[in-house]
Amino acid sequence: MTKTIAVIGSTGQQGGAVAKAMLKIDGWKVRGITRNVKGRGAQALASEGAEMLTADIDDVESMTKAFEGVQAVFCVTNFWEHLGRGLDADVAGEKEASQAFSIALAASKVPTLEHYVFSTLPSALDLTKCQRPVPHMDHKARVDDRIRQELPELAAKTTFLWLGWYAANMASDAMGLIRPFELPKSGGKYIWMQPSKGDALLPICGDVGVNVGVYVRAALKHPDKSRGKYVYVRTDRLSFPDILKIWSEVSGRDAEYVPISPHAFEALWGPGGKEMAMQYQSGELWDDWDTLKPGEICTPEELGIKSEELVGLKQELEMLKLKLL
Repeated sequence: MTKTIAVIGSTGQQGGAVAKAMLKIDGWKVRGITRNVKGRGAQALASEGAEMLTADIDDVESMTKAFEGVQAVFCVTNFWEHLGRGLDADVAGEKEASQAFSIALAASKVPTLEHYVFSTLPSALDLTKCQRPVPHMDHKARVDDRIRQELPELAAKTTFLWLGWYAANMASDAMGLIRPFELPKSGGKYIWMQPSKGDALLPICGDVGVNVGVYVRAALKHPDKSRGKYVYVRTDRLSFPDILKIWSEVSGRDAEYVPISPHAFEALWGPGGKEMAMQYQSGELWDDWDTLKPGEICTPEELGIKSEELVGLKQELEMLKLKLL
């Protein structure tokens, strides 16, 4: 029997990774859900065999129709889009959470559904014992709780996917606040100013465009192990100076890590800077994420994922080398 997976955000980084991975698997079809089926990304997926359609993620009825007849759903939502439109961080978090729960509610109404994969995040409040909240993490984590409490049948079919820090942000013009930059009149030296002490450790998910697809494909292949569990996409866990050392090795540029205060980072970068500063400041108190849900984590070993299938920090930066400077 051929199965179908509906992929929210199929032309984005996470959804695109899932769509491309599942298009290569015999016995699976991909139904890509996107805003613009005539866009370049949608057309590229269609040319590879994906069925592309639009749906309104704020409308349960629209999403239920989009999910008709599918056996699996991949759900991802976007806090940063709402923040970028001028919403307060908590309002943006509430908006994202509302959309995420609407999608889950729609999926719960699909009788053919066997597996739901939700891209979520751990609660910063839980990680820091209520000391340092992070809106984009905490609001999303509450959706997990709502699914478990209000949609228990869906929860039993759900793999909750955690993604670490995106290494690609170091090469992204859209995320300039995370890029190292050249110090004027320094002879070509770079600095990386981030609002965290240097010895804090960042969980890094590696290449989103590859690794998310690897993990979701494996979760769908092993539903007996992954449903009802958390799956943690992480290839590296490194300090800020160690991340920058790898960046320097790849780029060929000398660089120094310069901690900056959260207040100054917000003054430079606005609401996005404030949110990142809150995440980094919270991260100074974290143990690794998989300590948060003992007994509820499904490991890559359990899913049969081999390290050579994944793209880690250094390998990804090497692929992005021309965009680093």
